[in-house]
Amino acid sequence: MRNEEVAGAELADGASRHADDSRGSGRRLMQSSTPIYDLVVIGSGMAGLAAARYAVDNGLENVVVVEGRERIGGRTFTVPLNISLPADAPAPAAIDLGAAWIHGVGNANTAPNPMVSLSTKAGLPVLKVTARDESFGPQGLPDSDAWDKAYTAMSEEFPDYLERYADGDVASMRPNDRDSVNNVLGRFVAERRPPLTQLQKDALIQYVQTEFVLEYADDLSQLSARYIYEDRNWGGPDALPGRGFSALVRHLSAGLDIRLRSKVDVLDYSFTRPEAQRRYVLVSGTNTSTGRPFTLAAKYVINTMPLGYLQAQLTKPAPNLFRPALRPAQSAAIMSFGMGLLQKVILVWPDASWWEELITTPWVAIRNPAQPGAFSEYYNLAATPAELPVLICFNGGSIARNVEASMNDSAIVSRALAPLQRLLAPSGRRLPPPAQALVTRWGADPWTRGAYSFIKAGARANARAAAFAPLAGGRLLFAGEHTHADYPSTVHGAYLSGLGAAEAVVDALADR
Repeated sequence: MRNEEVAGAELADGASRHADDSRGSGRRLMQSSTPIYDLVVIGSGMAGLAAARYAVDNGLENVVVVEGRERIGGRTFTVPLNISLPADAPAPAAIDLGAAWIHGVGNANTAPNPMVSLSTKAGLPVLKVTARDESFGPQGLPDSDAWDKAYTAMSEEFPDYLERYADGDVASMRPNDRDSVNNVLGRFVAERRPPLTQLQKDALIQYVQTEFVLEYADDLSQLSARYIYEDRNWGGPDALPGRGFSALVRHLSAGLDIRLRSKVDVLDYSFTRPEAQRRYVLVSGTNTSTGRPFTLAAKYVINTMPLGYLQAQLTKPAPNLFRPALRPAQSAAIMSFGMGLLQKVILVWPDASWWEELITTPWVAIRNPAQPGAFSEYYNLAATPAELPVLICFNGGSIARNVEASMNDSAIVSRALAPLQRLLAPSGRRLPPPAQALVTRWGADPWTRGAYSFIKAGARANARAAAFAPLAGGRLLFAGEHTHADYPSTVHGAYLSGLGAAEAVVDALADR
């Protein structure tokens, strides 16, 4: 893999100055000596690498990937853990800071998830996991049977009500693009007969915090009630990539021309080469190490910038990412999506001996009535086929944003450890300090501005198609998890979107 920096020599200095000096002229002329790439891919996350890999494997020779970071992978990022494991451990001492699950490996009625197929091709293991869970009350004692029954009832009743609302089967509340999940939740509570008991209300709050706020990475008031179930499930159990997602990233990227530290500033799709009368896209930017500008000319460009980054570019005081500027309707459609935030507090011990009999399921909730949803949901990797002595605490939505903005890592780790100490309190034991703790901050990451996308209350039915429609007659395309209609917010959705965009480019070039 060529991880080269863009040196800024792709355009002659005169041409580069001409591009800067004539931004108001609409269609500008390139120098005939400017090299033309078949495809430039912006971003080396799963969508970008899938696009470049498909293009190269299907005959395109002049393909380059530009990446603003100093590494590839985007939101798929595996890091080592500072612990020693037995030589025969089923998984390495490593953890995914970003995407971590293969959502649905497939079943008898579906093809294998693309991430499973890719793992098989790369010779990498896939570790299937279960969704088993258990819950503890605020004092650290296991929840009662009455609580479990109330929680189960709410986990069945409210999703059913929400689906009926979206289908137009709730007489008192017709589907409306502006309705949030919180609006529908309020109506459900008001109409439920017999009225909810206090225990059922508490269980309902716990349920929606876990299954909506953490699943979709934002608050109920932000989530579209009408379109929240528009995505599809692949089928089958979830799984963990056995060597972390970065192993799949390395497999996809092998042999590709990838240029790191290359921040894209302008996508100009108004150029014409005079002798050929063809349209090209110019990708201009800055090398973040040297400060030198670069410009690449491409027959086609696939833009895989994460939604949060893209939205930040569109809302700058003087936005200039796209030349000409996007039509107002397309910009508005892009802004109608939300970029959620899911925070992980990763707690690592040398072994799982202190909790292996206390916490026996992959998922565990330790309820926090004072602030439902805050530092209350954990994932126990010791109870998965990975067998790692790791507990991961999750925060989502505004809780995660507030925690990121107001607390340092040490304070965040202390908050995540406190509920675990409550589990040990009945036995009089003390919680051993972790050997390592990692705190993710995807909201503060300038390249992502969040974790993954969701459909925001107020979005229209055709918002995704309107937001990410190709530009310049199909020469500038969009890809990424936020662009996929069926599998948004997933790694396989990002991957499939990259394949789809690259296939369109390969087909278009073949037809010439």
